[in-house]
This record gives sequence, C-alpha cells and structure tokens, in this order.
Amino acid sequence: MLFVSYEVVLSYCLRLLQAILNLIYPPPAEPSNLVSCYDVLYFAKPALDTGANDLTMFLRKFTETRGLEWLKRDDVHLFSVTETHFVFARTTPGVDVHDVTRFHWLCMGKKLHTVELGEISICLGLDLIRDREEEDGSNIGILHNLGRCGSTLVANMIYKTGQCQVLAEPGPLLDISACVIRNPELSTDPVMLDKLRAVLLFLAKSPDRRYFIKPTFGTYILVTMIHNALPGVREAYLYRALKPMAISSCLSFGVLKMPYAAAKRLSVDAGFIRQDVQDENERNGIDTIPRIILYGFLVRTQVFVREAITRPDFPFYSYESLLADPKAFTTHLLAHIGLDPQWADVALEALSEDSQKNSWFSRDKVDRSEAGTVMDKETEDMIMKLAEEKFGIEVRGSQMEMVNLPNQWR
Repeated sequence: MLFVSYEVVLSYCLRLLQAILNLIYPPPAEPSNLVSCYDVLYFAKPALDTGANDLTMFLRKFTETRGLEWLKRDDVHLFSVTETHFVFARTTPGVDVHDVTRFHWLCMGKKLHTVELGEISICLGLDLIRDREEEDGSNIGILHNLGRCGSTLVANMIYKTGQCQVLAEPGPLLDISACVIRNPELSTDPVMLDKLRAVLLFLAKSPDRRYFIKPTFGTYILVTMIHNALPGVREAYLYRALKPMAISSCLSFGVLKMPYAAAKRLSVDAGFIRQDVQDENERNGIDTIPRIILYGFLVRTQVFVREAITRPDFPFYSYESLLADPKAFTTHLLAHIGLDPQWADVALEALSEDSQKNSWFSRDKVDRSEAGTVMDKETEDMIMKLAEEKFGIEVRGSQMEMVNLPNQWR
C-alpha cells in the first residue's frame, strides 16, 4: 500500500486551486515599468525540492499593477528571487520584520506578516539598479558564518545599538546561493553577478543608512561574488571550535533522530551540497551525520580562507574570542563594520539574554541529554587528519579548534 503524507496532498491541492484562481484572475502581459501585485490568501510550506522561496509558496490571486514607487515604501521588502523575477513583500503595518529579537530569520518575519506580493522582471530590476551605479556597498557589513557559532547572538548585539538595520538570514541571498551551488559555472556569469548586486542593493534600500547582514551558512559560495559585485562591502567571518559546533548542530536540528539516508537527502535537496559531491564523500568515509556536518564546516571554511588570503581587510573572528574578551571583540567588530565603537557597552547587553528565545533553538527547548553521544574518537581523528591533509587547516585540542586561519582576530 502506498502512503502519501498530508503535506504532499495539501501541496498538490493548493497548486491545483492556485491554477484555477490564475484562470479566473489571469495576470496581464508583463508590464514594462509596473509592479504586478498579488493578494496573499494563504501561506503554504514549500517543498524541499523547489530550491528557492519562489511564488509557488503562496496561494495567491492577481489584483492589479502598481507604479514603481510601491517598491520604495518602508513596509515593502525584497522577499525572494526566481529565475525570471524579483519578488517583494508588503508586510503588516506596524510590524518590524527586521526585529531580530522577534524574528531570527528575516524571511520568517516576512512570511508571517506578508499581506501582498509584488514582482518585477529581472530585466526591469537590473535597470533600476543601474541608477545606483555609484554605490560600492560601503554602507553594508556582512558577517559570514558557519552556523551554530554565535552569529545570531552577534546579530542581536548589533541590533541593540540601533545604529543600523540588521538583516538576519535574508532569503534572496540563499536563492542566489542555491543556483550557484547547483550550477558552479554561474559564479562567473556576468548576469548572475548583476543579479547578486541587485539583491544586495534591494536589501540595503537606502545609501544613506547602514546595514548589517547575517547570512545563513548556505551562502558561503557567494563570498567572492559579493566582493566582485560590491567591493566596498565590509565582510568578516565568524567561526567556532568544530566539536561544540557539530554537537550544537546535531542537537538543535534534531538530526540525531533522523535516519542517515534522510539527512543525506536533506542536505542535497536544501541546496547545501551537490549529489555527486555527497556520493564521493560517502565513498571516502563521510558516512554518518556528524561527519557530514563536520566535513561541511571544513568545505565552507576553506572557501573563506582562500578569499581572505589576499584580503587583509577580511577579519576572522572566533566565538571563543568573544567569550574571552567581549568588550574588545565588540569594539573591534563595530569599528570594522563602520559603527562607532562607543556603542560596545550597549551591544554587550545582549550577552545576558537568550538570543534565540523565540525560536525552537532557545536554551529551554534544545534537549542536550544526548550531547555526549554525538562524537566518537574515530570521527574526531578522521576529521582532524582530513582537515590538515585535504584542506590545509590545522585542528587542535579536545574541542577541535581551527588554529591557523588567516586574519584571525586574537
């Protein structure tokens, strides 16, 4: 007997209903200088194989077209990027979707509070951005990170200062990243580079305001592209000792209770790794969930190492250095991203709070009873050897600290 989950049935039913609505409310021909707007009737969870937050996530109906001034509204934000369109969301009036103490992922705030979607063609979006050719991104700071390394805490610290708009894990960057991971040749494609530049400038809407972006770890593949697209962006990298990072990842995402085959499939479907690379890794002994996670840390770190070797203005911060000297860490980071270091004491107030208190990652929701079962000695030895021989990264100590990274602060 074939069993089909209710999510799959619901997804197909919603798509059928959406198709019917599109017949009843057909959108007009592609406008050359207008925004096609849609009422959001229902929010549906996307299937993992979509690869991006595209419009199939929404059951919607066409309403009308609007002038391009609609994009400049304070409550309109870039929501996602598809192959053919930039998609913008108008959110509930009075709700600050950039409040990282409420919404740890920018896309979460937008999804929960979207009342209207608007889309413009990629060509029109690129034309609009050409009016901002003089901008080099110097008002944007980006903290690349490995995930489960304190990046949400740092985003909360920056938000505390009130000196810039914090964009936590914006979905459009992940949309671009997923495309490049699946098609590596796009990393040097001029159109894709223009699209990435447009995404960054649509996210940072005002050249007179400062922005701090904390991307998800899945956007590591974009680091060189970001520098080529907007060379003035102030970039940095946050990491943590490998062992606690892997344990936190396993416990927070609950993958220890997930069958290995499902976890492997998830990493491919979510666009974090290509299937052929995953298969090759498995043949080389990367065949358990902790090993997949640890190997991913090394792959992503190597990308940033290669980028930072020729860029002394690309500092590497460790979570351990934050804990060892919070004031010095914060002062240095604020200065690097263009904020006045005098706000360090205000930023440090976030250390006394649970930075993920409104999510399933909060301290009181993560079950740490299995922490001692995540790693075994064989895995530790394998990863430490692999790190040095394949990636040129020296790993030392019981916590598996990476010690020879470039531009290390402290």
